[in-house]
Amino acid sequence: MTTGRLVDQRRSTDDTTNATAGRRNGERHLAAVGGHRAGGGQRPPGERTRTLGDVSVMNSVAPRVASGRSPHLPADEEESLLVVTIAEGRQIVEAPQGTLIARPANLLLITSRHAGRIGSDRDVKKRVVHIPLQALRTLDTGGAVPDVLLLDTQENVLAALTMDYLAGMDNWLGARSSAETDAARNALMVLVAGCIRSARTDISGPSDLLPLLRRRLESWIVAHLSDGSIKVAELAAAHNVAVRTVHRAFASTGDTVGSVTRAHRIAAARQDLVTTSLPVTAIAHRWGFCDPSHLGRLFREVYSMSPGDYRERFAESAMREERMPWGA
Repeated sequence: MTTGRLVDQRRSTDDTTNATAGRRNGERHLAAVGGHRAGGGQRPPGERTRTLGDVSVMNSVAPRVASGRSPHLPADEEESLLVVTIAEGRQIVEAPQGTLIARPANLLLITSRHAGRIGSDRDVKKRVVHIPLQALRTLDTGGAVPDVLLLDTQENVLAALTMDYLAGMDNWLGARSSAETDAARNALMVLVAGCIRSARTDISGPSDLLPLLRRRLESWIVAHLSDGSIKVAELAAAHNVAVRTVHRAFASTGDTVGSVTRAHRIAAARQDLVTTSLPVTAIAHRWGFCDPSHLGRLFREVYSMSPGDYRERFAESAMREERMPWGA
C-alpha cells in the first residue's frame, strides 16, 4: 500500500546557507502556502504562533488563496521544510505528476525548493510548522528530502502520530524549561524524519544492505563523538568492512564521513548551548572542536550567529507564545 507521494527529490549539500535569510524565505513560502502574510501586515484571523527554538508552529484560519507559483529560493538562502495539517478546508499543490490536495486526513510536507503552484479554493483552518532543513541533517530520512510529500494518516502510522503530536501541543505548550523545549523540538524532528523515511519506495533489493550499513556507521560516529578524531580506518575496522565501503555508504546519500561527523558535532554543541550552562570553551572541548574559535566558525556557517548569540536567543526564550483565540 502506498503511504506517500514523493516529488522531485533533492538534497541540500550546502551546509553554509544563511539562516537569517532562510527565515525570511520561510515567511514568503508560508505566504504561498496560504498561512501567513509575507512582508508583515495584518495577521489572518485566529493566528497563533509559537516557537520551539529554531522551529515555529503556527495555527491560523487562512482565507481563500488563488493558486500562485511559490517563490524560487535565492542561492544564498537556507532551505526549509513546511509541515502542514488541515483542520478544515483543503490545500491544493501542483506537482509534476499532477495536482495534490491536502485534506484533514493528510499530512503535507513541502520544501522551499518547490516551484509549483499552491493555493486553496476556500478558507483553510490549518497548522503550519516551519523547520530549517538543517535541523533534519543528523536524522535518518532514508535519503533525499522530497520537495513535496503528501501522506494519508489512515495509511501511514507515523503521519498519524505526527498529527496527534502537533495537535497535542495546544495542551502543553507554555512556560517550559530550555531542556523541555529542546526535547519537544527534537521529538518532532524524529517524527518528521520518520514520516519521510517511511514513505520512500525507492529502497529495495540487494542495495538495502548499504543503507543499513550507513545507519550503523553513523550510529558509531555519534557514540564516539566525544572520543576525539573520527578515523575512517577505525570506523571500517569496527564494522569489518573496507575503507572504500565506508566511503561508498556515505556517498550513497551525498555525504562524507567528515560532513556527517561535523554535522553531529555541531548538533551536539547546539543542544548543550540551549540545555546547559556549560561555558562555550567546555562545550567545544567536549564535542571534539580544536578550540572555541573552531566551534564558532563552523557554528556560524550553519546558524549564521555565534554560539553565544544562539544561546542568548534560544536558551533564555526558547519557548515564546503569542495567543489569539480562534476566529478573533
